[in-house]
Amino acid sequence: MTKPPSALLLTCGAQLVEIDLPFGHDSESSAERRAVLRAALRCDRFDVVSLTRQWDMWIDDEGMYNHPVNPAATALARRFGFTHQHYHGPVLLTGGPDAEGNTLPLLRQQLIGLLLTLEDL
Repeated sequence: MTKPPSALLLTCGAQLVEIDLPFGHDSESSAERRAVLRAALRCDRFDVVSLTRQWDMWIDDEGMYNHPVNPAATALARRFGFTHQHYHGPVLLTGGPDAEGNTLPLLRQQLIGLLLTLEDL
């Protein structure tokens, strides 16, 4: 059985790309995670949209100035009540936070649920 990806990149063209995002609480893992987020999102500053307790969506904080609208990300956010804006550029989907607010990887069950949700959009 293969290990599920720890995160999924959802491109503006609705393609899904598996991303191996470093997860750990030490400063080295945190710095690596920030570097991967910046590279995957093609940005300098990023932010997180907490879609549910299970899923977070990482976005370019200045996406509306740097990227086209991401229709799939916008539809996904709207599915969970985020109707106030369009989301721009690629987005990274991860598991939700732990009790201390640390980002968690996608678990197999979360990944399946996320894929089913995206298919239903």
